[in-house]
Amino acid sequence: MLAPTIPCMRFFPGVRYWRLGVLPMVLLGAMLVSACEKPDASYLTSPSADLLIGTTTGNVAFLPPETAPDPVASPAGWDERLELALFGELEDGTDALRIVLTMKAQAGKGFEVWLSNAQGTVARWSGGSSKPYNGVVCFQMPMTAKVKDKATGVTHADAMNLPLGVYTATVVFRDVETGVFAAKALKVTGNVPQLKGEAPGPDSKVFRDLLGCPRGS
Repeated sequence: MLAPTIPCMRFFPGVRYWRLGVLPMVLLGAMLVSACEKPDASYLTSPSADLLIGTTTGNVAFLPPETAPDPVASPAGWDERLELALFGELEDGTDALRIVLTMKAQAGKGFEVWLSNAQGTVARWSGGSSKPYNGVVCFQMPMTAKVKDKATGVTHADAMNLPLGVYTATVVFRDVETGVFAAKALKVTGNVPQLKGEAPGPDSKVFRDLLGCPRGS
């Protein structure tokens, strides 16, 4: 007796039916779970960030002396709304800062993300150049990362030091000649992650990439 076609059969080209009497049900179940399981998307970059600024990898400064710019209203023809700043997680559980923007942007402005607390700037990300864009932008910035030492081959964790307290995210668009063009700030919600690891170095992947938001978010 032939069983009905199984929805996930697209993973098995050319196969339409299983003879359930031949395969044990346990084996069949394991194969279906494997076939239907979505791959981990934790480290896929953010498509919307790439469309907005043309890149998802930037330059990171940890504990710079500069403070985040004050909010600046969006000029005519431009609309920046910082909808969410959240201490969240990638799909694999890695702690990350999640940013959601609603944007109407024009071309040619540099992009920055600042994370600050009462002591000053914790980290600053900069990179890319804005493109004409109208829509939602969502990305996540990992706050810890595994690093393999090239000399010893030993793997260790880099992590941002985040004392308990209030944090603010500031998203800035900057004109190369006149300075800050538009800026919005928002208190970061969620629990401040208590991370363990070494202080990130200049080649660290911590906070470096704008990664995609969780599916369904």
